[in-house]
Amino acid sequence: MSPVTSHSARVSRTRPFYARHAGAYDLVVTDPVEPWVEAVHERLKRARRPGASVLDAGCGTGRHAAALTALGHHVDLADAAGDLLRQAATRCPRARTFHTDLCALDLGPDYQAVTCRGVLNDMIADADRDAVLRSLATSLCPGGLLFLDIREEHGSRDRADATPERQTVQLAPGTDLDFTSTVTWHAGLLHVHEQYTLRAGQEPAQESTYDFVMRPWTEDELVRRLSAAGFHDVEIKPGVGRKTPDRLFVIAAC
Repeated sequence: MSPVTSHSARVSRTRPFYARHAGAYDLVVTDPVEPWVEAVHERLKRARRPGASVLDAGCGTGRHAAALTALGHHVDLADAAGDLLRQAATRCPRARTFHTDLCALDLGPDYQAVTCRGVLNDMIADADRDAVLRSLATSLCPGGLLFLDIREEHGSRDRADATPERQTVQLAPGTDLDFTSTVTWHAGLLHVHEQYTLRAGQEPAQESTYDFVMRPWTEDELVRRLSAAGFHDVEIKPGVGRKTPDRLFVIAAC
């Protein structure tokens, strides 16, 4: 396990959604994986890498990694959230796993592709943003491709209207989790307030809260920081497979 250096890794190891309530992750995050995975797969085929070696950086529970594996790619897993990584390892039993802060990756240039969804939004400081992009670049062999799913600044700001979004999911017979997320915008950051209520049979409900911030990206910043990290031929497209329009699908060559 690598040392924790970034805000993103600290959130990954303390946020209840990634730790105490990690079992609810796939029940709450239900965007289909197929559109994004197919977009990655098609781009890799165009690069004549139909069976690429891939690092899924910030793999979560491994749904995307499993779908890429099913398409013939060889996928390894990296995440700072140990509980999510264990679920991913179960889903992808042949993958190597790395419990790591993505800002401190030191795996060597072993991969023809790196995929990273969502994690870069949690990189708040400029230094962390540059560090993680350099780390991802060092994991790629020459000519390798980086695939990102990130939040776009303007769309994210427009959605941050302080409206509570509520979901209730069943973790087991008689056990439910009420999850509420409220997002506001201030000083260029998304401020997220989460409430959790766990109800199990006749036991008293267990309630907890968690607050954190995210920093979306502009297209200009993406090109500038990717170029500084050694990437080129940056492609920025609308998000793929997302239910909301505040995401970007980014491809860059190393």
